[in-house]
Amino acid sequence: MENLNKKSLSKSPNWVGSFIRQKREEKHLSQKELGQKFTPPVTTQFVSNLERGITPVPAVHINALVKGLDMNEHELMALMEKEYAAKLTHKIAGQHSEHNHDAPAVLVIPKHDEEFFKWTVQSYNNLSDVDRAQFRAQIQSWFELSLKRA
Repeated sequence: MENLNKKSLSKSPNWVGSFIRQKREEKHLSQKELGQKFTPPVTTQFVSNLERGITPVPAVHINALVKGLDMNEHELMALMEKEYAAKLTHKIAGQHSEHNHDAPAVLVIPKHDEEFFKWTVQSYNNLSDVDRAQFRAQIQSWFELSLKRA
């Protein structure tokens, strides 16, 4: 998985496409074979575009993906929702920074997580430089591990 740095943060996530590719490869299916499992069949290019994140998963194809890859629909839907929220946050932060390059990025935090994030930021600000570096390394490691499982 990519290191968490400015370059990877500037890119929109493609967790759904990576997940689809992983499941397809676990089933030892080619993109063409997966495309044939859709009704009507879809092209290899369409499957490739899904996996690369170029084409979002159309609602009409969710059932075919779930059946064709023998995967959990709830897992796919949760990942789609997570990616959509991340892309929306990325878009908001990107629009915000286009106007003022020195302005901080805007993050969308669910209301139920707000207090936790406030506490985390306050605690982080009270750490020494060495502890901050260790904290960042640990968080990066957790997120990379989490993304690999997703």
